[in-house]
Amino acid sequence: MRKKILSTAMMCLAAMTASAQTARQNSDSLYIQKSYSQEQMLMPVNPTYLKHVSEAANWGRNWFIEAKGGASAFLGTPIGCGDVFDRVTPLLQIGVGKWFTPAIGGRIGFQGLCFKNSEFQTMKYQFVHADFLYNITSGIRQNESGIPLWDVIPFVGVGMIHNSDWINNCTCQGGSSGSHPFAFTYGVEARYRISDRVHIIGEVSGMLTAKNFDGIGNSTKFGDNMISISAGLSFIIGKTGWKRVVDATPYIEQNTYLKEYLAYMNDMNAHLEKRLAGNSDGKTVYPKNSYSGLNSLRARLSMSGNGGVSDRDAVDGENGNALGNINGNRSDSLTHSDHLKVCVGVPVYFFFKLNSDKLVDESQLVNLDDIAKIAKEENLKIQISGAADSATGTQSGNHDLGKRRAKYIAKALIKRGVDKCQIQAFNYGGIDKYKANEANRFTIVVLLK
Repeated sequence: MRKKILSTAMMCLAAMTASAQTARQNSDSLYIQKSYSQEQMLMPVNPTYLKHVSEAANWGRNWFIEAKGGASAFLGTPIGCGDVFDRVTPLLQIGVGKWFTPAIGGRIGFQGLCFKNSEFQTMKYQFVHADFLYNITSGIRQNESGIPLWDVIPFVGVGMIHNSDWINNCTCQGGSSGSHPFAFTYGVEARYRISDRVHIIGEVSGMLTAKNFDGIGNSTKFGDNMISISAGLSFIIGKTGWKRVVDATPYIEQNTYLKEYLAYMNDMNAHLEKRLAGNSDGKTVYPKNSYSGLNSLRARLSMSGNGGVSDRDAVDGENGNALGNINGNRSDSLTHSDHLKVCVGVPVYFFFKLNSDKLVDESQLVNLDDIAKIAKEENLKIQISGAADSATGTQSGNHDLGKRRAKYIAKALIKRGVDKCQIQAFNYGGIDKYKANEANRFTIVVLLK
């Protein structure tokens, strides 16, 4: 009985393990893929910027000056009498520097006034130093200019310190060389942004120099220290902030999409051309737009009048007598004019939604900008012809729909500055010229001279 229970438990455990492995494999195979609509990918890309990445500043950007006041305490070797608080004296600090990147900067500083040595003698000193600054909080809570709200900036540096009273008070060997020894500086500065140009700053720093700086000790070894605490203001001069780096990923994705979309459209055009060539029922599958005539209009106008073609010839040749009396229905002309010569023999089509005078794609209206511009510059006539598909709707409804579609395009041209007297409007009503019903819901625009 125990063997049966044990074997059953082992089988259940094996089954659970296999199930867990299967679930894990299925989970590992999942991935997130970004999806974009066609409208998004065809619109201009608004620039986005990489996070926590900025361009290095040029020489005219992010210079600063700072002024601080506080207190310092000298700790010599030997320490002598008293403690740190017995040696506290006023302190003045001034600095000029520059930020090369949001994290890396440098400055030249001056520190001075007076200090008390190990024997509590007051001495004057001047300390000039150069510091390397590193902002460990750069990029955190930054504004649009790339300037953080808070900064924590450790620094280290080197310089020369001068004891003005050293000669008169020196009790050690070495002569006057000990009055201006080499020194190291170190510390941490904190900043708070008031504006892009003004910061409140506080600093805790230290200085290490030779033991005989205060006139007591051996000049060949380091040992004298000065601890300082100060606060003040920092001002940015010149240009402020950082230039952000544009993220190229959206542009790469759009470029890839457009290449694929172009290849797809080329395949579709080739497919339609094959269908047009092989159509056996005598009915065109879909009207084809060609803008070559529109683009070369100026060259055509420079030709002699004998090179023009008549209205009937041009339209019949491209559209199979499209502007003729298709359903015995030619009316609703906005203006009247004499017989006109066609300057551009290839019409431009605008397609509409079912039972509507709304375009299938509003971007088609872009073509009207060029049409209106050329018509105004060359004083051309514009012939507009509206149509509906006879497969849907009644005869009277299609008549009204064709008229509305023609007037829609006419109004759009008038808004673009075309004189109403330059426009002729025609209405085909319901037609079945093209094999696809959607293709019969159009308005044709032809330029005439």
